[in-house]
Amino acid sequence: MDDKQFEKRMELLKKSYNRMEPQLDPEAVFAQIEAENATQKAQETVTTQKPSSRWQKPAIWVASIASVLLLSVLVSSYVINPSTFVQTAEQEQDQEQEKKYDEWLSNFTKKYQEKREQMRKELDIPEKEFSEIVQIADNELYDLSKSKEMILRLQNTNDSFRKVVETDILDNLQTPRERIQSIETYADSMSYEESYYFYSKYSYSVVEIARYYSNKLAQYEKVLSQKPKSLPEDLNKLIATAKKQYLELQYNGQSYSFRPNPVFGKDAPEYIDRLHPSVLGYFKYLATGSLLVGGDLPYSLEDSATNLRLYEKTLVEDKSPENDNFNVLKGEFENTWLTIFKGTESNPIRTKTGQFKPEYIDLLTLIANGEYGEAMRKTAQLILDEIKLTGHSKALEQLTTYDIWMGILYAREDLFMQTADGTTSISINDGWIEQTRTLYNSYVETRDDTIIDTLNPINIVSLFLYAHGVGDREIAQRLLTDDLDIDTVVQFDGMGKFKALHEIGGASLTVNAAVKNVAYGEIGQQLSFKLTSVVAKNGEQHYLISAINE
Repeated sequence: MDDKQFEKRMELLKKSYNRMEPQLDPEAVFAQIEAENATQKAQETVTTQKPSSRWQKPAIWVASIASVLLLSVLVSSYVINPSTFVQTAEQEQDQEQEKKYDEWLSNFTKKYQEKREQMRKELDIPEKEFSEIVQIADNELYDLSKSKEMILRLQNTNDSFRKVVETDILDNLQTPRERIQSIETYADSMSYEESYYFYSKYSYSVVEIARYYSNKLAQYEKVLSQKPKSLPEDLNKLIATAKKQYLELQYNGQSYSFRPNPVFGKDAPEYIDRLHPSVLGYFKYLATGSLLVGGDLPYSLEDSATNLRLYEKTLVEDKSPENDNFNVLKGEFENTWLTIFKGTESNPIRTKTGQFKPEYIDLLTLIANGEYGEAMRKTAQLILDEIKLTGHSKALEQLTTYDIWMGILYAREDLFMQTADGTTSISINDGWIEQTRTLYNSYVETRDDTIIDTLNPINIVSLFLYAHGVGDREIAQRLLTDDLDIDTVVQFDGMGKFKALHEIGGASLTVNAAVKNVAYGEIGQQLSFKLTSVVAKNGEQHYLISAINE
């Protein structure tokens, strides 16, 4: 044991001794010894030699202290020291782990800064604007110093955790070019889930970058509109830089902008076809932007309908109504088809004399033949048949975005099934409930009775189940005939208590709502809805519920 170890040991003994209750009282020992000495002296002979009394107290004091120290050593060795040494070892281990973490964070920060600058230079974006584009990645790096304790804990359970953190943060520093080229690392055919995940990561960063380049075009609008044979050097450099990132210069009829077009552009890499076909609707939207500008169609009817065919495949495959990308594409699909069917001021579907234009009839014929997808075939055929029969179309006049969305739902085989007798059955799953909720919200916001007046029987029953299930007695009563009181109807607290709707043919129109087993005691096995055709205020006929039987 060297001097430092000895001093450390003595310090520990001292602290242990101070924490202990006195086991021996030196003064009491001295008193007891004095009494024993007096007795012993009386018994001993005069001739017996004794040590000097001045040595007795120090000797006994030394023995007493030795006893206390010995007890302290024993206690501290078996009781106190083990926990003290374990705690010290754990502290030293923690300090060593923290030191390694600090070294890792320092090295990773250097790696991050190098990759960040490499990305900035490739995109040729000044630091001020670039910092906004990579703000999320910068924040994640900054948070690493504050998350030391958590990451160390997770690292103890997973040796590769820090490596995962590195990869995740550096992934945010990929240029659009790098992201597209990473498709080559996937298998020859990517699943829809892989393709959509790739799209969501790609689109998040590329939209910001495209916006930056598009804003730079503002100063060149006049030059571009004149379409000169040669462009300014700075503009050529901007276009070349954007092109390397698969960003395409486009004109939408009002302004120029850069649009991400890695899939459909002439410079698209060969391996881009590894993406799942059903995700291409999202990439097409990125490449073209909105198909409606100022309520009009910036592209031709044929080009717009071709885009919508891609959107349809995506909307049929992707059943995620909570997804922002999904809702944007859904709105584009509904509003653009409605505009195509009804026409615009700049491109009307009728002549000045009120007759339908021949080119509009040709377009309806193509849609009805499936040239632009399956979702709108029946709608186009119905409108076409009415026009041929009477020269007018009630279906066209009453057409809404909800009817167009119903075309997507009919294309989803999991929602609509044909029964043996030719009638329709619908599974009341989360998707169907969500669509009914959308219909309900539309009516609540607009109070447009046309929405209800144009619904088919199954939609009427669905809307009733939703409104009544959320406790909206007013709208539920609106779907009933005057002689049927909402107070007489069985109560339930949600459309989710039902599992399917079945349209029953026969002398009267009936829709049966099958109940889930868990709700039998509350509702029964099913509710049977009898529907009656009534005349609306505008003279048109529509359906209302005239009877509900358990």
